[in-house]
Amino acid sequence: MSIKLASMSPDNVYEIDELPQDERTLRGQRHRRTFYWITQTAIGMTLVYLTARFYFLLTTPATTWRMWVMMGVECLFAHMSYQHQSVSLSATRSPHGSRKRLRLRQGSHLPTVDVLITCCGESVEIILDTVRAACSLDYPSSQFRVRLLDDGASTELRDEIAKLSTTWSHLTYHTRGKQSNQSFAKAGNLNYALFSLQTEDPPEFCTVVDADSILMPHFLRATLPHLLKDPQAALVTTRQYFDNLPPGDPLSQSRGYFYTCENTELDLVGHAVDAGSGAVFRRQAILDVGGYPTFSFSEDWQLSLVLRGMGKRTMQVQEVLQFGLVPTTLAGHLKQRNRWHIGHSQQISVLFASAKNSIPRHLRWDIATGGLSIMAGLATYAIGFFALPIILFSDGDLFPSQSVFEIKAQVVLAILHEASTWAYHWSRSTHASVPFMPLAHTENSWLAPAHLYSVIQFHMFGSKPKGSFVTGSEINCNDDASPARLLPKIHKDILGCGLWLNLCLFAALLGGIHSSLYAPFAGTGPFAPRLFSSIAWPPLLVLALSGLFNHWIPVAYLFKSPVYPSRASGLVITETKVPVSSEIIQGGNMDKASNLVRTYAFALPAVFVGILVGVLAFL
Repeated sequence: MSIKLASMSPDNVYEIDELPQDERTLRGQRHRRTFYWITQTAIGMTLVYLTARFYFLLTTPATTWRMWVMMGVECLFAHMSYQHQSVSLSATRSPHGSRKRLRLRQGSHLPTVDVLITCCGESVEIILDTVRAACSLDYPSSQFRVRLLDDGASTELRDEIAKLSTTWSHLTYHTRGKQSNQSFAKAGNLNYALFSLQTEDPPEFCTVVDADSILMPHFLRATLPHLLKDPQAALVTTRQYFDNLPPGDPLSQSRGYFYTCENTELDLVGHAVDAGSGAVFRRQAILDVGGYPTFSFSEDWQLSLVLRGMGKRTMQVQEVLQFGLVPTTLAGHLKQRNRWHIGHSQQISVLFASAKNSIPRHLRWDIATGGLSIMAGLATYAIGFFALPIILFSDGDLFPSQSVFEIKAQVVLAILHEASTWAYHWSRSTHASVPFMPLAHTENSWLAPAHLYSVIQFHMFGSKPKGSFVTGSEINCNDDASPARLLPKIHKDILGCGLWLNLCLFAALLGGIHSSLYAPFAGTGPFAPRLFSSIAWPPLLVLALSGLFNHWIPVAYLFKSPVYPSRASGLVITETKVPVSSEIIQGGNMDKASNLVRTYAFALPAVFVGILVGVLAFL
């Protein structure tokens, strides 16, 4: 289907083709109504369950610390699930359908675009690959410019760009001078382009590209139509795919759950989060809000919040339109994630007046509370994972059990609560038409203590996250990934990356589960209360398994590190030396289910059914 749109100039008309949706998107759309009702049920069931639990606790004459700790842990994790469920509920109520696949057709008067490539000390070869791909986009060279914004002030890079500009006249090199000691270099670098370089002959649109991100040839033709169709849309972000993901993606570096579930749902309500590289925006809309925020390391996330607060729509396109690089060591992965969370902690600073704070007053509270919520989420995981072994190893009841009715009521409600939560995550995965393990929203939660430590260290001691200015930088996010001897590597990961804490928590959870399995048979008194005050208590079972799976990830990494393919192995170089990601790499970035996902997804309901049958039959 083809549609025509009048441009901002009445003399121009843009022709846009609507391509057929991929089968995965169509499958997900068919489940939206079901997803809505399952989400409603999960929220309602959680509310009923927690209300009943509090009622029985408050009306019981003798409660123990173990009961209240278990109740507190359940509430913490239930709140984390509710945050996701509330987004899903808003998305499924939205009248908008899934994002369509659009293409801007050839024309003589297409919108003008500046492609802004930010860099700061990355490998020159990696940057040049990015530049060549950007210069070769399927778009009239008279209608777009490629500007390399170098905060590293590299003379070698400047000379290489000068050579390439003889082939691509729309390519230019720019630098503000070396900026390596400025914390907010990327935001400042982009604002330099917006407010200084573009004052003469400004473009209608801009796209931001990280130094390691290779754009697909049809990138602009696939993204611009979404902005052209919606005058209220300020920005469209694109999912980031990667050339060097290891098999199985054990560290969840692809962020597949975020892109396909969380940000896709935010897209349905017009509030998609800018993921950084591959974002295309209406230049005037960004100027109207004062440019990129400079109060936080996560300038892209903060820009999304500001645009939303100003009533602008932000969108996400799921298509495969760019390929970047992930950190190839655990230390690099940790540095990258630490930078993101320090950036979120800096959201709180918008409440205080400063020279860097240009955020409108009416938006500051929302942005600050958003940062507090993310910090509270880290604290929830850290506190919850520390509390679980204590609960598992301790003795005593987990819930009031003065009568058979109390036991039956609480166990049945607990099973219904956990089952509805499991059904919600299963339905969310089905709606996204991507296989994920239940409780997939907890991915990388094993890093929560490390993130909290880095946030505290940054704010209390002023320590800057090393090399964290441009996502994807070899210097900034990747440590030396050359093969190392086993013992030095293990020593570095355990002490330098804090894996000793994950090892201790994994061992404590494993030992606690083992101890809890035998506890019902070793005590005295009625068997049923003893049984359900152990690992058989449904919420404790789910949380213990979740903690075990999460902390197994770094343990497995410690003894068998993933093998990261080289970027060269995933690129096809054309005759003009333009890199293009191979079809093998494109196919490998599609989300697939592992055997662990399948086993866990079907084993958990079977356990719930077994517990429910046991309760009804023997109590």
